[in-house]
Amino acid sequence: MAIVGSGGKATLMYRLAGEAADRGYAVITTSTTHLHPPTSTQTRGFYVTDEMPDWQAVVPRELETRRHVTVLGARPRPDKLKGLNADELGTLRAVCAPDLLLIKADGARARLFKAPGDHEPVVPEGTTRGVVVASLKSVGLRLNDRQVHRPERVARLSGLGPDAPVTPEVIAGVVSHPEAYRRAFPDSVPLSLYLSCAGDGESLDLARRIVETVPGSVFEGIYGGDIQRSEAVVARLA
Repeated sequence: MAIVGSGGKATLMYRLAGEAADRGYAVITTSTTHLHPPTSTQTRGFYVTDEMPDWQAVVPRELETRRHVTVLGARPRPDKLKGLNADELGTLRAVCAPDLLLIKADGARARLFKAPGDHEPVVPEGTTRGVVVASLKSVGLRLNDRQVHRPERVARLSGLGPDAPVTPEVIAGVVSHPEAYRRAFPDSVPLSLYLSCAGDGESLDLARRIVETVPGSVFEGIYGGDIQRSEAVVARLA
């Protein structure tokens, strides 16, 4: 599964991984872009292949024991990890054979909203499902470089003017635009939309405006929740 978009990709990835591992599945979390080092609450094992010449022997054993491990390619700096390229992902799949491979396949430079560039997202071959993440906290952000990643792309896909506020309708237009995320996935791969930070009545009202605006044929399901809160429930909205 490839997770793309902005405003909660890693949080969703680790939450899904934890729930799957609790049910007995063997899960690997990784990235094709960059990722911050995971905490001990996010993963049960963490390995950097560039630092482990014997990782192909070690990681499969650790996965069998721990049920959830995170594997990245290199550590260019202490707070930033480099993801895996296509060949490395292929090797990881072959030697570990996980039940579930969760991939953060997009970057947003810590912005809560973005539209993908021509080279984004980095969805690897063999992906069988996709999730687009959009944060409801991005509603009201101004369309400029300080608050939005690739604002010129958002403007082109939505028609929003410079420094105008992002609305639920703008979010819906960008995430469902055929030149945004859908083009990065084969037509046979189903896409879901996850609206993060949907934890109260006001945010759920914003989520409903997005649901009403998104064309019905783009996503097989639209979900909302605030999984940073430990007991939050993710609900199907459409």
